[in-house]
Amino acid sequence: MSDDRPPLRHADVLACRAIGNVALSPDGDRVAYVVADPPRPGAAPATTLVVAATGDGREQRVGTDDGIHDLPTWSPDGRRLAFAADHDGSGLLRLLLREPDATVRPVGEVAGSVEQLRWSADGRAILVLAADPGSDRAGARGGTAIGSSADGTGPLVRRPGERWRRLHLVDVESGRTRVVGPPGLNVWELDWPGSGPVAAVVSGDPSESGWYDASVVAIDLVDGAVRSVHRPRRQVQSPAIDGDGRIAFVEGLASDRTEVQGVVTVVVPDGDGSRVRRLGIEATSVAWLADGRLLFAAQDGIGAVCGAVDRDGGVDRWWRGTATIGRADAACASASRDGRLVAAALQAPDLPPEVALLEPAAREAGWRTLTSCNAGLRERRTPPAERVAWTASDGLELEGILVRPVDHGDAPLPLVVAVHGGPTNTWTASFSPARLHLGVALLDAGYALLLPNVRGSSGRGQAFAERNVGDMGGGDLGDVLAAIDALVERGLVDRDRVGITGVSYGGFLSAWAPTQCDAFAAAVPVACVSDWLSFHHTTNIPRFDELLLGTDPVAGAAEYRHRSPVAHARRCRTPTLLLHGADDRCTPPTQAQEQFQALAEAGCETELVLYPGAGHGWSDHGQLVDSAARTVAWFDRHLACGPRTTVADGACDG
Repeated sequence: MSDDRPPLRHADVLACRAIGNVALSPDGDRVAYVVADPPRPGAAPATTLVVAATGDGREQRVGTDDGIHDLPTWSPDGRRLAFAADHDGSGLLRLLLREPDATVRPVGEVAGSVEQLRWSADGRAILVLAADPGSDRAGARGGTAIGSSADGTGPLVRRPGERWRRLHLVDVESGRTRVVGPPGLNVWELDWPGSGPVAAVVSGDPSESGWYDASVVAIDLVDGAVRSVHRPRRQVQSPAIDGDGRIAFVEGLASDRTEVQGVVTVVVPDGDGSRVRRLGIEATSVAWLADGRLLFAAQDGIGAVCGAVDRDGGVDRWWRGTATIGRADAACASASRDGRLVAAALQAPDLPPEVALLEPAAREAGWRTLTSCNAGLRERRTPPAERVAWTASDGLELEGILVRPVDHGDAPLPLVVAVHGGPTNTWTASFSPARLHLGVALLDAGYALLLPNVRGSSGRGQAFAERNVGDMGGGDLGDVLAAIDALVERGLVDRDRVGITGVSYGGFLSAWAPTQCDAFAAAVPVACVSDWLSFHHTTNIPRFDELLLGTDPVAGAAEYRHRSPVAHARRCRTPTLLLHGADDRCTPPTQAQEQFQALAEAGCETELVLYPGAGHGWSDHGQLVDSAARTVAWFDRHLACGPRTTVADGACDG
């Protein structure tokens, strides 16, 4: 039976509404969530906070129709909803409260930008985590500064340890706000059962780099005492504490804050001390249910999984499938207090993002879509996506996602390999493959798209994630080349028309690969690293390269140089287009400048594009359109595929 729906186009995915921060009310009768408006030409980013009934889906907007709304957090009785908003364009999120009568009012005077909220058990106070203006956003969240720390006219002065993330306790009725510390510690994440101690991820170094060495502590809000709970070998995320004092979290190798997929660990009070239980499963997020079970959500290969762990360590997987729940880079879900209902942002290759509900007692029915935020996109034919598997030269079994254009036919296709960021991240089955909406733009232009989960990816256990520590650009590049061989052998792609792109770590590998082999006809590194030595001394995350290279720039200077694309640029003959955000604090734009200049001096065809105001990626409509147009045009020119470009209006000039 023929499908006469129009195919999905690049302009369609630019109009897609992203969904995040899904929060079920304690009784499960309502769900709050944040909808990101699609980027519009010349318009500032905007998000909308919505509350919907889980029964009939009836919706009500919260707050204003413009500005940023985020972090919906229900009061224990479910009658009030705390959230954060930026209505004045300052870049700082302020604390607001939705009352039972649906009126909204500001609460307290929290210095800085709100990042996390927790209610007291009696509903009279809200614990707020706030970042000082000028603090760094995580690279996965843009890699720029929060708010403004300068007036734009005077000198910009920087000193170590200037900007912190602190805890504030706000009285809901009076608005009285007091800082509850802890002094000398930077709080990255927290959880609070509403009374007793707070569980937190903290570090003595408040810089973005300090997060890599953070530990788990318990903080007494009365006297400010801090008790060490766990000093991890790797990185930690998602602290959760229950009324009995049990503290859960995930621990694992992570290249990016907010993107830890690690072993679920519980520290249980035991007399005068405590004991550590590792539950034998991985997750990116955990939360306690009222009956003592632990809710978890995790990346699972190219899909995701969610469920609960009982007090004895028994694992009940409520759902497991080839889709994305939560964010594409970190799985998460929300549950009612009793675990009767689960809510999450759900998307798949044939399903645009929506809020969906799951009843564990009736799990065979799967997810029920509640919202219609992207109903119009369901009327589009989506490019067919399939799981592909191959074997590396050393025998390692690998997998990824192959997406082919609508109506692709049987002839071998030109291929673009899109390498994910991280490297401890993964490609999961999602509606718009690849970052910056580049995937649909390439598919729309006739290219097949390979999303490989090479060694070092998350979602396959810690041993797999650790496989490229000290070997970035080694076995992982070999995995990409083996994938291309496998697709060529299956007759799916044309070996002579293969390109490579990627963002962040994917930008590094797509800058590195053309200096190591001639497998690629063109490359488009985005937000790349080209020189690990200069990266270490200019990035806001110098612990990153020490962690992933397994050495430091003094003892390992030769290794830093050896692993740098710029050191091998003279032998590169692959046309390379470099795209970079001018305000990127994670991979500074000088990284792209170095590679551009080295390639130009080597006589290699190259081009550098910097996007003003953009950080570690970009969301501006004009920049998204321009970067997609340039990427497609570059591959069209060098892979002899086009011109068939149908990128959204606003194709590049110059």
